[in-house]
Amino acid sequence: MHLPDGLVSPIVTIIGFLLTIIFWVVCFKKVKLSEQQVPMMGLLTALFFAAMMINFPLLGPTTAHLLGGAAIGLILGPFAGLISMSIILVLQALLFGDGGLLVLGVNVLNIGVIGVFIPCIVFLALNKLFKPKLGFGLFGTIFISAFLGDLLAAIAAGTAVGLSPLSPWYGLSIAVPAMALNHSIIGAAEGIVTVILIATLLKLRPDVLEKSPILSKLSLFQNKTQNKEPPHVQT
Repeated sequence: MHLPDGLVSPIVTIIGFLLTIIFWVVCFKKVKLSEQQVPMMGLLTALFFAAMMINFPLLGPTTAHLLGGAAIGLILGPFAGLISMSIILVLQALLFGDGGLLVLGVNVLNIGVIGVFIPCIVFLALNKLFKPKLGFGLFGTIFISAFLGDLLAAIAAGTAVGLSPLSPWYGLSIAVPAMALNHSIIGAAEGIVTVILIATLLKLRPDVLEKSPILSKLSLFQNKTQNKEPPHVQT
């Protein structure tokens, strides 16, 4: 998923940086974190920094890794989620050469923007449509959101490579199906990990999720908020 320098054409690189910069500006202006979320942001950033360094062999001569965008985005919100993922990608590029510096904008666009915002959008849409209760319905919604976020991020990365005809071995007809097929497998793992993390926080630290711009929309938190409202007194 981390694209190296030299694999993406200059025009795709420039477009990726321009779009990413726009999202960075918006996120730094919009981000708001509660006292409970600040240490959680550090913990999740460190967790998925390490998780992304572990690559799993999949179909063919390719490997894939967890992204963490769905978990970070759903727990912290998309604005803080993109900042967290950007920190991870910058450190990985600088310290380990995992992903190029020139193509950093494209990598952040794929993994940070698409990988974070898409799960949040899908989750909000499914929550509004089905209003899932705590249990299989809720965790199924989280799984689908994480799976689609991972898959679409991979397709976007394949598209960036496919639109960069720097090698006869890479084109849209090759890069996109390869990335989609492999990350449909890792996307299932992404969904499972995201469900486990959020289920654990629901049990141990529901106060963190209650402050989430995304998960706070759940009916269980909405009902809790309504129950806290003081009764109206008529005089």
